[in-house]
Amino acid sequence: MTGKQWLRLALLAPFALAYLWLAHLASTTTHPSALSVLTGFVPLGASAALLAWHARSPWLIGLCLAAFGLIVTKLDFLCENAAWVYFVQHAGMHALLGIMFGRTLSGPQSAALCSQVAHFVHGDRLDATYYRYTWWVTLGWTAYFLLTTLASALLFAFAPVALWSVYANLATPLIIGALFAVEFALRMRFLPRHLRLGLVQTIRAYREYSQRRS
Repeated sequence: MTGKQWLRLALLAPFALAYLWLAHLASTTTHPSALSVLTGFVPLGASAALLAWHARSPWLIGLCLAAFGLIVTKLDFLCENAAWVYFVQHAGMHALLGIMFGRTLSGPQSAALCSQVAHFVHGDRLDATYYRYTWWVTLGWTAYFLLTTLASALLFAFAPVALWSVYANLATPLIIGALFAVEFALRMRFLPRHLRLGLVQTIRAYREYSQRRS
């Protein structure tokens, strides 16, 4: 990572940690503040807004505005059910990601989502061995997203809300970080040096790939 990237990470980290802790407090507090509840919609709302902006679709933009208006008008109800706000976001986003990754596994290995991102970066320099690796990475992330969705639903339904919140708001980022680290180690072990991407490069490549597809 360059100095600029480290600086950007250092500036973003406090906001990310504050969001996670605020989410945990809102999920486990009987009467959370309106600010903490609205904060729970930030990741999902930002993703939807970016999708609508890149798609240049008036229908999607209108839907986002309508959803925002509904949230504002039902804010009191949402404050009374704050844990549901964070549960729907946590389980919903993991389920959508699991579907997005998993639906690309049924075709050839080069069509898997991680394979497509790799091809976007490296072009036609990739061979069957590389695509086999990226297919398995796609499968691994698919399994993680779907298992996390199931675990989140079971904990929310049968365990104390505080335990679910620790898992969803505090443990999930650590698990994702550990998975990235494991996959990065495997990448360093099995892929040719000239075709390896660092963590920041991988995230940037996926973002650029998504924007190009949009």
